[in-house]
Amino acid sequence: MGNRAPIHITIGGTLPREHLEVFAAHAADYDLRTEWDGEPFDAAALVAGEPLELYGTELNGGQIPAVDAFCCEHGLPFRRWSGGCLGAFMPEIVLYDGTGPLRDYTASEDEWVLFPPSWIKGFTRLRELKREMARAELTIPPFVLLRGARA
Repeated sequence: MGNRAPIHITIGGTLPREHLEVFAAHAADYDLRTEWDGEPFDAAALVAGEPLELYGTELNGGQIPAVDAFCCEHGLPFRRWSGGCLGAFMPEIVLYDGTGPLRDYTASEDEWVLFPPSWIKGFTRLRELKREMARAELTIPPFVLLRGARA
């Protein structure tokens, strides 16, 4: 059955409306909700001017690979926290800024990025550490549905 963990994902960016049905199907596959133990995701619940916040519980490995892949395919920035499973895996935060590779960090159970001592010891200057800490904080833009096809 695998180890299960919760997730919280914040998604932003612009998505052509014609792709919303596919996204909603992915959200339904993982039983993603608009709040912890709240209602299942429904596009009608989108709040104008805000990023999309979704929550899931009891997810295999604390992962939602189809949602991550969909966001990457469509250039949608996101921040996903996945809880840990004692003896199996640590909590993590995965960031995607809309381009480039995913960045992942060890996290706490209350969604804070953690820097292991080995990382910290690897920095030779305080400003290098501060720069990396800033990279680990991604501001997610509002989630916007575009009426027509994107050019």
